[in-house]
Amino acid sequence: MTEKIYILLPVHNRREITRKFIESLKAQTSSTYNLVLVDDGSSDGTADMVREYIPDATVLHGIGNWWWAGSLQQGMDWLRTQSLAPDDIVLFINDDSVIPADFLAKGSALLRGLPRTMLQACVHDINTGEVLDVGMVYDPKRLQFRTPEPGEQVNCLTTNGLFVRWSDLARVGGFHPRALPHYLSDYEFTIRAGRKGLALVVSRELNLLWNRQTTGSRTFNQETLPAFLRAYFSRRSAVNPFYWTSFVLLACPWRYLLRHVWRIWKSAFVTIAVKFIEIMKAGTARRNSQEK
Repeated sequence: MTEKIYILLPVHNRREITRKFIESLKAQTSSTYNLVLVDDGSSDGTADMVREYIPDATVLHGIGNWWWAGSLQQGMDWLRTQSLAPDDIVLFINDDSVIPADFLAKGSALLRGLPRTMLQACVHDINTGEVLDVGMVYDPKRLQFRTPEPGEQVNCLTTNGLFVRWSDLARVGGFHPRALPHYLSDYEFTIRAGRKGLALVVSRELNLLWNRQTTGSRTFNQETLPAFLRAYFSRRSAVNPFYWTSFVLLACPWRYLLRHVWRIWKSAFVTIAVKFIEIMKAGTARRNSQEK
């Protein structure tokens, strides 16, 4: 077959983490790929390092404000200028992953037999080998994600090790970098793909290793309320209520919107109140200790 694989790889200041992925990419048995490195403002020489390994890599340069969804959208916008064939394959993948030598060959072969499909690799912990991701079942009524039971159909994937034909991407459309710049952007994207008729499949034959220690923020230990609020509402926060609200507006049926938005912001206000009380108590304890 003559289809080519275009690898969209967003990076930002993780040179040595990225190097491990690039080394595994260089070891691939398939050479019919084009690496599109989306470097969102790295200052640590990541792009130069990648070019040492893969001189013909395409590098798109940002200034640090693209984040995950924006980086993937920039990559897709560039692909639209390249006259891809309908059966050419796009691979979305994290730079903190490592892939076996047959990953590209196996992924493209599996996708070849699956029309109108998004195909995701089974993700394992890079340190323990534990299975971390085999796709998810999204329940829009409860706004919950869970691991599928054996044999159960998934309806939500991530963009880590995700293979899809170029012609199928045209059906899905792009990302929403402003509404969902980072977390939840891949969930909304793949849920939308399923609603537009693409099958969402995770193959146990296709595996990659992922370093989950390099992901974003879910716990907050700041000692002042302004610092806590900056972290809680940042783009790196996986629990940012603004982005959860955006996700609900984009990915939930209208009949559930008010209920979910209320739940999201009720939880946010409780979290902020609890943190405020903790900070006040800690400040009082420090003052009492200093007075003794």
